Amino acid sequence: MIALSETFSVCPACLKRISAAYVKIDGSVYIEKECKEHGKFKYLISKDACDFEKWEAATVNIKPREALRESKYGCPYDCGPCENHLQTACCVLIDITNRCDQSCAVCFASASPDKKEEPDLSRIEAKYNELICMSEARKFNIQLSGGEPTIRDDLPEIIKMAKTKGFEYVQINTNGKRIGTDENYAHMLKQAGADAVFMQFDGMTDTVYMSLRNEKLLEIKRKAVENCRKARLPVALVPTIIRGINDCEIGDIIQYMLENIDVVKGIHFQPMSFFGRYPEGYSKNQRFTMFDTIDEIQRQTNGAVSKDDMAPISTGHPLCCFYATFLKQEDGSILCTSAGNAQQSYCCGEDPNCCDGEPSSSGDDVCCPTDIDIISKDRDYVLNKWKMAETEGEGGFEAFLNHMRKNSFTLTGMAFQDAMTLDAERLRRCRVQVLSKDGRLIPFCAYNLTDFDGNYFYRDQ
Repeated sequence: MIALSETFSVCPACLKRISAAYVKIDGSVYIEKECKEHGKFKYLISKDACDFEKWEAATVNIKPREALRESKYGCPYDCGPCENHLQTACCVLIDITNRCDQSCAVCFASASPDKKEEPDLSRIEAKYNELICMSEARKFNIQLSGGEPTIRDDLPEIIKMAKTKGFEYVQINTNGKRIGTDENYAHMLKQAGADAVFMQFDGMTDTVYMSLRNEKLLEIKRKAVENCRKARLPVALVPTIIRGINDCEIGDIIQYMLENIDVVKGIHFQPMSFFGRYPEGYSKNQRFTMFDTIDEIQRQTNGAVSKDDMAPISTGHPLCCFYATFLKQEDGSILCTSAGNAQQSYCCGEDPNCCDGEPSSSGDDVCCPTDIDIISKDRDYVLNKWKMAETEGEGGFEAFLNHMRKNSFTLTGMAFQDAMTLDAERLRRCRVQVLSKDGRLIPFCAYNLTDFDGNYFYRDQ
């Protein structure tokens, strides 16, 4: 065993803060920790230590405007953020309901049709105002979530309110069920100002949906995509990937996106993290890592997408996410248009010429972005990438740009942490945060953290 680095984590049985370390054992990387009461724990992070070590990258971290909590007990006990949090949010989730029209076997929010707790419009407006006060540069990207937000008949009004208050990007986190069964609903969301639908999409067979969602949903998903096409509302597909359930359908999901490239502008893979509700036994046998996802993308596309195309994001923490941008060419082949592992200083590593900074004092012709530049361009990444093309023109440069936009897409992924894999250093650099009931910004993984018995650390507090 070789120790690679040290951090803090939590005991998955009692959620007590404990020391932890990344270790290399037989060519794989694990996080290892010990609780005095509940014993030793070891969980896989990467089956290939070379992948893990190559993935380490220098990232840019911009602290939040101000701390809302004093750090007394150490991460993850003082989220709010405390003065030790290193990264301002790119995207903020607002849970507008804990009701859901599904009873999924897997659910990080443990939502169900029976639950009913949701803020009224005045409280949602107060939440928007709180976020305006917290925002640096342009306002945070907003994701309206839950539960299932489309259960609320006033969702269009909630979207309009966000737009009126100047939030540039509002995305709907949805299972797509209402969009797929009500032909006019996608149009209502678009008219209200929704920028994109972030849609649960676990595979291309109903066997997968029966396993994860307890329903046959494939045709509803297809219909939801078609209705979004008619409404010109962009879609990002969001598969929860579980070993032995749907990891074999990664390539099929990518192919479906390519066949619907005009409206499906990206796939955001989420290897399953074990918090909230999930079947007993999944956590022991079916952990599928971020690196496994990247390997399978390459294998199931027969190398059309290379693992070398993927890169860690340049803000936050490199172990949290991967991303790449692509263009579907006229012959059907795929061209990577992002920088890959040649990391840039910011802007998610995409464009080395994306800022307008002056040359440095050393005389080198390099970009010197301010913190505000970095924050704004970080938040603009999804805003710019998940857009549908305008109507094709007769020709010229605008027609070329529309062609590029129509055929471009992203492949991204996020390795959420659970009580087994939590790394306090990753939490300190989290850029996806949840606005809690009491007005704090809490890293997504901390907010949804549960112990072995399903008891939440923050969500139900």
